[in-house]
Amino acid sequence: MPTSRVRIAAALGGLLLSATGCDTGGGGGSAAESGPGATKRARVPEPTQVAEHRPDPPVTVDCAGRIATQAAPPVGYTVLLGDVALETDRRLQTSRTTGAESAHPLFAKSGLVVRGGTVVDLEVVPTPGHGAAIGWGNRDTTAGAIRVPDCTEGTTGTGEPAWVAFAGGFHVDRPGCVTLIVRSRGLRTRAHIPVGADC
Repeated sequence: MPTSRVRIAAALGGLLLSATGCDTGGGGGSAAESGPGATKRARVPEPTQVAEHRPDPPVTVDCAGRIATQAAPPVGYTVLLGDVALETDRRLQTSRTTGAESAHPLFAKSGLVVRGGTVVDLEVVPTPGHGAAIGWGNRDTTAGAIRVPDCTEGTTGTGEPAWVAFAGGFHVDRPGCVTLIVRSRGLRTRAHIPVGADC
């Protein structure tokens, strides 16, 4: 059943944090936030290209890790290739991770929303001196590339597959712009995510 955008946005904000094991002040480590989110800015979309053949990503998101389904992505998310929605216009706040499972000391929570009926690959573009990994789906595993399988669950009022939301985000060595290659239905594009710093 589709859920209201207000409830979904709240779910993403609350459940993403609990899924990461990050320190937000007090407890085992000190918070290292990069400051409040910047004002949204319009960005010129990256061109869409035919996706080249690539090996399967090393990590596949577990559909059981979804936190909600909805008729459309939350307000403030950018839709890429018609199938993937990410936060690209808001500077994500970072906090220092407390566990030893992550190779990257900073984490920025941000939901991933994918249209049902599609298989989507996300890959971090390597940047010298700026290590980064991604992970969604309420699991500890992160990687430089992941696959979201078809997690169709229900339809919208128009009969289209509902969008599926996952908790997770970005693990980085330091604040900076993380660039992702997004692939779906034989096409690809790029998304630039401001993780603790503007792109």
